Amino acid sequence: MQKRSKELKRDLEFAITRNTALSAGGAGAASVMAGLESFISTNVKAKRIAGAVNPGFNSGNGSVAAPTDPTNDDPIEEPVFKTLIAQCWEGGGEPDVLITGSFNRQAVSGFDGIATMYRDAGAGSGPDRLKPAAIMATADIYVSDFSGTGGIKIMADRFMRPKTALLLDFEYLAVAYLRQMQTYELGKLGDNSQRTILCEATLQVTNEKAHGKYVGLTVA
Repeated sequence: MQKRSKELKRDLEFAITRNTALSAGGAGAASVMAGLESFISTNVKAKRIAGAVNPGFNSGNGSVAAPTDPTNDDPIEEPVFKTLIAQCWEGGGEPDVLITGSFNRQAVSGFDGIATMYRDAGAGSGPDRLKPAAIMATADIYVSDFSGTGGIKIMADRFMRPKTALLLDFEYLAVAYLRQMQTYELGKLGDNSQRTILCEATLQVTNEKAHGKYVGLTVA
């Protein structure tokens, strides 16, 4: 049951981060939530944006269409990223997290705005006990004029599409539950005990303009 619960949570994370369109469902077909990539339509950046289509939420019919990627792929660049941060701030947000794949997570570590965090690895022992403690550094916070006091945390996500980076303000994001995650027993068949794990949820974006996405990224 623990493994199945984790699997369900991974499925939910996968669905949230994707470029999936909203589907209302119908007879014999389940409804499908729209992913974050599909919701974000105002603040979209790429080095070459030609070919990209980002319709976002349509208030007229309550739909969210899937976006289209740019024709070209380019490396992630700090000037473009800084412009995206400013756009999110002008839209009412203070983005505090950048989520992307492993390749572009490493690329962002080379930006000039990355702050270096230090961790004391401990002093030496024995004959070297007076040796200064080793210092290990990790670069995972981007400092911007518009990112708030804590900066922007750079995170890798193995479930999202690696060609996209999502710049998010979690104050304007939520998971809305119709039915919280729950378990219940099914009918018993001899020595076979069966249970079901149930969860009904969707993505809630309360201010689309507070978030941004950087699209058309190279992945190798």
